[in-house]
Amino acid sequence: MTAGVRSVKVTHINGGNGEAARGAASPGDVLVAFMSADSGGNFAMSLGGAWIFGGSMPGGVWPGSNSGTWAGTKIYTKVCEAGEPATYQAFGGAVADTMVTIVAVAAAQTDNVVIQLGANGSSFAPGATPAEASGLQLRYMAGVPSPPGASVSWSVPAGFTELVDEQGDFFTSVMVASAPVVSSLDVPFVTFSSSPSLAAVHGITVLIASTTPPVPDPPVVQPYAPGKGSSQYRYVVTDLRSRQYMGDLELENVSFDKRILQAGSFSATIPIPSRRVGDQIAEIIPRDETYLDRGPGVITVQIFREGEPWGEYWITSAQPSRSRRGTPEIQLRGSTLEAYLSRVEIQSDLFYTGTDQVEIARSLLSDLMSDDHAGIGLNLQSGNSGVARDRVYLDTEGGTYGQRLIELAQVDDGFEWMINFELVDGSLVRNWVWGYPRLGVQDPPPHLFADGRSGGDILEWSEEIDALRGATRWRARGSSSSGDASVAATPLISAVHEATAHLEAGWPRLDKTLSYSTVTEQATLDDYAAFWAQRAAGALRVDQVTVTFGKNPSLTPNNLGDAARLYFNNEWHLPHWRTRRVIGIGITPTSRASGKEEARLVLEGQEAPT
Repeated sequence: MTAGVRSVKVTHINGGNGEAARGAASPGDVLVAFMSADSGGNFAMSLGGAWIFGGSMPGGVWPGSNSGTWAGTKIYTKVCEAGEPATYQAFGGAVADTMVTIVAVAAAQTDNVVIQLGANGSSFAPGATPAEASGLQLRYMAGVPSPPGASVSWSVPAGFTELVDEQGDFFTSVMVASAPVVSSLDVPFVTFSSSPSLAAVHGITVLIASTTPPVPDPPVVQPYAPGKGSSQYRYVVTDLRSRQYMGDLELENVSFDKRILQAGSFSATIPIPSRRVGDQIAEIIPRDETYLDRGPGVITVQIFREGEPWGEYWITSAQPSRSRRGTPEIQLRGSTLEAYLSRVEIQSDLFYTGTDQVEIARSLLSDLMSDDHAGIGLNLQSGNSGVARDRVYLDTEGGTYGQRLIELAQVDDGFEWMINFELVDGSLVRNWVWGYPRLGVQDPPPHLFADGRSGGDILEWSEEIDALRGATRWRARGSSSSGDASVAATPLISAVHEATAHLEAGWPRLDKTLSYSTVTEQATLDDYAAFWAQRAAGALRVDQVTVTFGKNPSLTPNNLGDAARLYFNNEWHLPHWRTRRVIGIGITPTSRASGKEEARLVLEGQEAPT
C-alpha cells in the first residue's frame, strides 16, 4: 500500500504547558509531531509520551519594532501503539504562543523516515533523498509576523495538498502540505509563500516510505517463450498530476501505440459483469459528474509488461454502454503524454536569441510545468545539440507547447524527442528524452526480424509508395505583416528548396508550400523548407511490419529510433536484408481473440504537414 495521511490535528497552547491532541490513528501508523513557538526559547519546548526526537531549529532573530528571538521548531516521531494516548503533555515558555501539529501516516514503514531541516529566514522546505521510490512527503513551514498582530495565510504550489494553515493569537503561524513520493530521485526544495511574507520563518521536509513497493515482482516466464494469456500485462491507474495510485484495472481488447514526435493512442474495454465490479470501477470512472477528482482528463493508465513499464497514457474518453445482449462495459481511449503538451497554450511571451534548440525545448517544458495546474513531473534530459536558434513565442498566437516543440524539432539540422515511461534505479519516472540529429541506436542495428520461405517472426508486412505525399520543390510561408494599414499584408516566404536528385532523375515539378503562420524570420522559414526537401522528396514510402514477440523482446516502446535489420524472402521479395529505423510501434497484447502478442512496427518514412 501507498503511505497516506490518516489524520492531522493542531493544538494551540497559549502560555506555559498544555495537552497536545492527536487525531485518528491505528497501531502501526507513523506519528509526526511539529512543535513551534514564538518565544520562551527552543530549549524550553518538549513533548511527553515516549516520542523520538527528530531535530531542532532555533528560530533566530525576530526582526521589526518589537524585535527579539523566536523559539523556532522541534520535530518528533513515534509509532502508534495499541492503547496509544489521545493527548500528550506539551511544555513551552511561560508566555509562549505554541502550536503543536500531529500528523498520523498510514501504510508507512516505521524505520524509513527521512527528516531534512531547512534554514532560518528561508521560505522553502528543503530537498531530501527518499529511502524508497514510493511514499509520502510532508512539508512544514513555521514563522512569526513582524510586527506581531498581522494575520498570516499560506499558498501551496501545484501538486501539494494543504493539510494545515493556522495561526495562534496572530503570533506563531504554521503550514503543513503533503504530496506523494513516486521516485527514489531527490525531491527538490519547494517554496511556500505567505501573506504577508515572513522574515522570521523556516521549513522542514519529512519523507516517509510506503509499506510496499509500487510495482510487484513480474511473473516467471521461460526465456524466449511466445507471449500467451494476458497475465503478463498489468494496467495501473494513477492521477495525472500527483501520480497518486488509484487502482488496477482488468482490461480487454487492449491496443496502444507510440511514435516519435507524435502522440500515441490507447484503447481498451473494461467489462462490468456485476454490480460489485461496477462499484469498484466507479472509484476510477465516476458514474456522474459530481466527482471531479477522477475519470477522463484526470487519470492515466500505466502499462507494465512482465513488470517493466511500457507506456503511460492520459485517459481522455470513457464511454459506458450496453448492447442488446450482454452486460455493460466501458470503452476507454487515451493518448501518450505528448498529447497533453498540445492541450496547454503558451499564454506568456517567450523570447530566445542564440539559444541551443534543445535548451529552448527544455525551457518550454519548464515553463509549462511551472504553471499551477500543468506540472506533470517530467524529468528533462540534459545536454545540448550545438545548434543555436532564435525563437519568439507570443501569447497572442495561441500556440500550444506541444505544437511549438514539434515545430522546433522539424527544421533543417533539427532533433527528435519523446516522453518515455521508465524504471530508473528502482523509481518510475517520466523521462523527456532527445537525440541529435536522431534518437536511437543505429550501428549495429540492435533488433532482428525475418520473413523467410520457412516462416519467421514477421506476421504481416506492407509497403506504401505515394507520390502525392511528397514534392520536388518546397517552400515555407510565414507571418503576414505590413507597416501600412492601407496596404494588404504580404506573407513572408522562404526561397524554393528543390529535391535536386529527383529532378535530375526525371521527376516532374511537384510543388508544396507549407504554412507556419507565426514565423517572422526568413532564416527559420528556409530551415523548414530545407528540412522537408531533404526528408520528404519525391514519393514517400511508408513501410510497416507486424511481428510477434517472445518473452524478452529487444524492442520496446522506449527504444523508438533504433534501427532494425529485416530479412525478406518471399513471393515478392528476392532474398535480402534491409535496415530501417523504427519510428513507431503499436502493441496488441494477447487476448481471447488473438493467441499471440503482436507488435506493428512503423518504419521510417515521412509525412509532411499540410
